[in-house]
Amino acid sequence: MDIPVEAYGAARVLEPAGALPQAARRLDASTPMAPYEVEIDVEALCIDSTSFRQLVTSAQGDAEGVAQAIMEIVAERGKMYNPVTGSGGILTGTVRGVGADYRNPPPVGARIVTLASLTLTPLRLSSVGPVDLGSPQVPVSGTAFLPWTAPWTTYPAGVDFDAALAALDVCNAASQTRALISPETSTVLVLGGGHAGLVALAAARDRLRAGGRAVLIDSSAAVCERARGLGLCDLALQADLRDAVASLRALQEAGVPRADLTVVVVNAGDCEAAAILLTAARGTVLFFSMATSFTKAALGAEGVASEATMVIGSGYAPDRGEYALDLLARHPGLAQALSSHSPLGG
Repeated sequence: MDIPVEAYGAARVLEPAGALPQAARRLDASTPMAPYEVEIDVEALCIDSTSFRQLVTSAQGDAEGVAQAIMEIVAERGKMYNPVTGSGGILTGTVRGVGADYRNPPPVGARIVTLASLTLTPLRLSSVGPVDLGSPQVPVSGTAFLPWTAPWTTYPAGVDFDAALAALDVCNAASQTRALISPETSTVLVLGGGHAGLVALAAARDRLRAGGRAVLIDSSAAVCERARGLGLCDLALQADLRDAVASLRALQEAGVPRADLTVVVVNAGDCEAAAILLTAARGTVLFFSMATSFTKAALGAEGVASEATMVIGSGYAPDRGEYALDLLARHPGLAQALSSHSPLGG
């Protein structure tokens, strides 16, 4: 099916000329809804983990400072595009209007979750907060415009709001993990036990054959204990992934071979070397973290003579989050952990 160029939302790009919305420095979110758009009355932003961590750190733990930073970014850029991390998140809200040329639209009045990054979503805000420093889900008031090419899903009924939004924000961590596990995969290693890490572990548990092992490495003892308690991993190791050598030693001391598949979902930088070193020479690394430096990953693989296949994680899941929500339904403890009301939910 040919997609008309107007459906990509490029008409809202202010600079640079010719860019698509994600790569644009600024978008115009002030003009009325276009024929290929849906207008959304926004109620919450789910800021991606890497960006939220940076915002909290930059504001020195001041919730009002985080809210002000979000307001200023959106006012300047016409979208939620963190200039430090280059990442955004997703949003939820109610459909206020549908353009005349928008194909297969959600009904007006439907509550939806956008599955396209906030870095490409035209957005204007009238208020932000209050911000909970323990949760990347930020209540806001505002308007967003979703182009026809950007995916969305109707808000799932009967699912906890916080858990569903968190799962949909990282849904393709589950879908891509499942797709990369073959019948020959014996060890899946997940680096980082936040929301994306938990759904990746659940997918590994779901897909691995008998005898296969799902292993977590995280710097937090509490995060490791949570994953063990949920039954999502066979082993959880506490290690600082910024120290590649120490991380490898921890894996070796636990008697675990280098992984057939490593899923990188940490929200801190400088973990690329560990990801490569902990993966079998001809294994696969899925970089699903917005903190990843792909230069460090590529050059680091050279330095240790690794032939591992390196995959860039995409936020787009063709199933529009269905698999991640299915995992929530089958793992009640996972849903509770993904809720922002959980003290380890971030």
